[in-house]
Amino acid sequence: MRKLVFYSAWMITAFLAACLVVIAALYFSFDTDYNFLLSKQEMLDNPIWLTSFYIHLAFGIISVIAGFILFFNRLVRFTSKLHKQIGKLYIISILFLTGPTGFYLSFYAEGGALASIGFIMMSFFWMYLTYMAFAKIIKGDIQSHYKWMIRSYCFTLSGITLRLFTPIGVQIFGLDYETNFIFSAYIPWMLNLAIGELLIYLNRKSIKNYKLLITKS
Repeated sequence: MRKLVFYSAWMITAFLAACLVVIAALYFSFDTDYNFLLSKQEMLDNPIWLTSFYIHLAFGIISVIAGFILFFNRLVRFTSKLHKQIGKLYIISILFLTGPTGFYLSFYAEGGALASIGFIMMSFFWMYLTYMAFAKIIKGDIQSHYKWMIRSYCFTLSGITLRLFTPIGVQIFGLDYETNFIFSAYIPWMLNLAIGELLIYLNRKSIKNYKLLITKS
């Protein structure tokens, strides 16, 4: 039963992650009248903003895909060079590209200063959690590395929660556009962080055996 729940959860995660990747990829038609860009027409003449937007999307896609692969020993052995290379790609994408551009874009968020603060915090914590995962594996602390990677990847998937919450806030809770956007700047990453901690707690026994799994793989 436990395995069924585990694999079902990962299948749902894979589906939602794939949806997020597709949504992000559609922006690379470079149609400036598409979806979110409709509300940012005044920023389209700003080359820094526009470049940051597309870098954020492109490496966000890479982060989602790379992070997903890293959790499956059967796909890529944890001890393999490929796992390390994918891990480096994940780290670099967040720490040097997606995170910093997200930080920059936060200052131009809809919903004013309150929303901007929420997205700034989101970018900061995303980079911090990812850095901690990197720092722990450099020190050889495999168990802690695994915990921080769970936290980091849950944060990476905040984009899914954001897109789920946005229509819920409007259609179910009846929030106006600006209020909904402010809540969307906080609730998704806070919820995902809580989910990450819950996953760590529920899998605490298997995490203790994670080092043994690494040794045997």
